[in-house]
Amino acid sequence: MTRTLIASVLVIHFGAAMLAAQTPTSMEGRAAAFVSALAQAMSRGDRAAVADMVRYPLNPTVGGIGIPLADRAELIKAYGNIFTAELRCLVDDSAAAPSSLKIDAGGVTFAGGRIHAGNVAGALKITSIDVPPVTGVGAPPNPPARRVTRRGVTQYSGRLYGDGVDTYILPASRGDVVEARIEQFPGRSAAVRVIEQKTGRALSRPATGAAPAPGASAPRFWNGTIQESGDYRVEVVRLAPYCMPSFTYLLTITIK
Repeated sequence: MTRTLIASVLVIHFGAAMLAAQTPTSMEGRAAAFVSALAQAMSRGDRAAVADMVRYPLNPTVGGIGIPLADRAELIKAYGNIFTAELRCLVDDSAAAPSSLKIDAGGVTFAGGRIHAGNVAGALKITSIDVPPVTGVGAPPNPPARRVTRRGVTQYSGRLYGDGVDTYILPASRGDVVEARIEQFPGRSAAVRVIEQKTGRALSRPATGAAPAPGASAPRFWNGTIQESGDYRVEVVRLAPYCMPSFTYLLTITIK
């Protein structure tokens, strides 16, 4: 009887220890998934998705002043003042380094201590936000599209910020051979693509003799023969993380 009792106590103790060991891991996983989902929603500019990750009412502070938000409609309206570029960078940093998340009894603190998410009906929801000061990290709007007016070889320089996309519109005739090359920037920070203006269809045919390796997603060179006369967009797309510094590039467009 005594041995049975001792065995039972040991089983209960061992089970409790296992549960205690598993609970933080489970919470850490939930917290990392939540922060990652928030970072992705902010990168898409998906205000509705972000609003669904908040507990209401919410009283975020901006410059030490509380801004009461009663519901998701009010948050979506005030989104740009709360989920700023500076806050996005802090969330991105937390998503990239899950070990930096601070788990507590009520949930998780992240974004340099400026956001707390707590358990609400079994799900994590943002319960407090302290908006960081404006530093100018936000990217300026994309510049207006430039029109390519000359045949032959033309070069353009530009600078890419944030989620930037620079657009160049060229008129092309059936049978024209078009080449677009980008260079003079670091690594896989940008890619070039050509899109048919009328249909919005990307011309994904790889450059002759320069097909990207499997899984490659940052082509620097494109060429192809135009099948239908009309306008085409050459787009230089920034792939570097939003919060990384801006960089310049050189684009060479050739129309034969």
